[in-house]
Amino acid sequence: MPELLAILVAKREKDHDERKFLAALQGVDLDGKSSSSQDEGSGNAWEDMKARVFSGGKAKNASDIVSLQGHSAERAGFGIGMGLEYDVVKDGKI
Repeated sequence: MPELLAILVAKREKDHDERKFLAALQGVDLDGKSSSSQDEGSGNAWEDMKARVFSGGKAKNASDIVSLQGHSAERAGFGIGMGLEYDVVKDGKI
């Protein structure tokens, strides 16, 4: 019976290690936090996703200045169209 238990424990550990490896390939650390490029953002995945959606995909995360448009700019006290302007430069011409 101890041999069967040892086999079962070893199989579970092997399965866990395989899942952990596959998750690591996708940038997820099962033992802790995410290790993918999403850590470069503000730290809040929900806010980063909202920033991308409301900016039409222009913002990379919630700390990107392009995400401050409309109501979110009003809450922050500034933003595009509220004293903060930008120009699109193509081929060195404004």
